[in-house]
Amino acid sequence: MTMQESLVSGRLDIALIYNATSSPDIEAHHLLDEELFLVRQNSGQPPRPVTLDELAATPLIIPSRPHSIRMLVESTLASAGLRPKIVLEIDGVAAILDLVADGAGSAVLSKNAVLTSGKTAELLAHPVTPPLCSRLFLAVSAQRPTTLTQQAMMALIQELVRTPLSH
Repeated sequence: MTMQESLVSGRLDIALIYNATSSPDIEAHHLLDEELFLVRQNSGQPPRPVTLDELAATPLIIPSRPHSIRMLVESTLASAGLRPKIVLEIDGVAAILDLVADGAGSAVLSKNAVLTSGKTAELLAHPVTPPLCSRLFLAVSAQRPTTLTQQAMMALIQELVRTPLSH
């Protein structure tokens, strides 16, 4: 069950959803856009822009469907008449980055995923051109009234997003 389905069914009150699809059952509030990069094992070369053709030809370690990054990569490449070259499907970001650091393939992830991985010396994030951006939304059910607790939590989440992280 996806988070959107859990909101509609009442199993969740609030969810953070990447690339939310529009639905009359969900109220989605845009929080931020996050650029995605092609993450490779650090070869000692500086990062360089990677085209969609190069991305499609790169062996990828990627989450399974319907993960938002997987869907974004597939739809972006399909729009260009391309398909990703998937070598492994792994649903955990930490496991994906471990495999990339070991040279098993590359990944499409945010720069923040690399910066918080503890493997910054072993990984290199290359920008993709045109840029791949994942959109983060704060979502609630449109079918149920929002409680005061939910409103307070939503305000807290929005404030946290506006506060820059220090690395």
